[in-house]
Amino acid sequence: MTVTRRRTLKLLGGTVGAAALPLNFACEAEGGAFARNSTFVPTPGQPLTPTGQFFVTYCCGMPEILERTDWKLRLVGLVDREVTLGFDDLAALPEYERDVTLECVGNDPDGGLISSARFTGVRLGDVLDLAGLSSHARGLKFMSMEGYASLLSRAVGEDDGPMLAWAMNGAPLLPEFGAPVRAVFPARYGMFSVKWLDSIAATRQYAPYGAFRGLGFSIAGVKPVRSRIDGLRDGGQVAAGETHDVTGLAVTSGAGVARVEVRDAGDWRPAELTYNTVADPRGEHLWTLWRYRWTPQTTGRHVLSVRAFDTDGETQSADARYPYDSGTIHSIRVVVV
Repeated sequence: MTVTRRRTLKLLGGTVGAAALPLNFACEAEGGAFARNSTFVPTPGQPLTPTGQFFVTYCCGMPEILERTDWKLRLVGLVDREVTLGFDDLAALPEYERDVTLECVGNDPDGGLISSARFTGVRLGDVLDLAGLSSHARGLKFMSMEGYASLLSRAVGEDDGPMLAWAMNGAPLLPEFGAPVRAVFPARYGMFSVKWLDSIAATRQYAPYGAFRGLGFSIAGVKPVRSRIDGLRDGGQVAAGETHDVTGLAVTSGAGVARVEVRDAGDWRPAELTYNTVADPRGEHLWTLWRYRWTPQTTGRHVLSVRAFDTDGETQSADARYPYDSGTIHSIRVVVV
């Protein structure tokens, strides 16, 4: 769908007329915003989102897509030496691959602006080493070819997880996913994973530096613990006395999902973790799948809720935590007949 400015602000965690959006990224060029939800429901047999069903968002329009042979990446700012890399230079570095769940900061608890894929590329730290960061550098500004930029701390950039990716699910990136090369920050909301990457600048300050069309300040962008019910439809009907599989997903910023619980008016009860578990990990930044076998005995309206806990004991709240609405406990209404 095409997204209006009002919808764009909602996606970005704010409201029209707000004095400021808590975002340390900026759109430095005019362009059309766009969002496409994913309707994919993961299963243990197919945990990764097919590329054609992966969610899409951008706020500044899509730039002219360069061929790999024409693309260049500039490393500038507070570096020991400014470097311009071609695609072949990037590909000559040690290859890095990981399964990652990406999510938009404006996603709702039941929303489709979340997907998982296998990204292939190189570690960001290996790229930064080619230029050498000055001791005065505290931030890293990632600039897209269409004018979008994000700012992260140097420490985040030098962490083991971030990467520059050129392939997704075993194939070259498609234009809407950032071809030819994009950034991927697994622990943070997708607004930091800049598509159509053009340059990386090492900066003296790591502070709110810009605004989204006149609105701005900063958030860390770390994804909270969140979970979602997929196996039953909100407003749907089920039969009393029969057992129904309630399934869904849970995500953390990297600590790992320790447990998932489901509630139907009474106590919270444990769900079974079916994919990417602590005992059988498949990726620290990949969603965990779960199942709960529910046998309602009484007819009428029921409210099913889900919450997840990470291995550090962090869990979800019933109150929206602006701007991280997706971390709110997800509930659905079901009619038992």
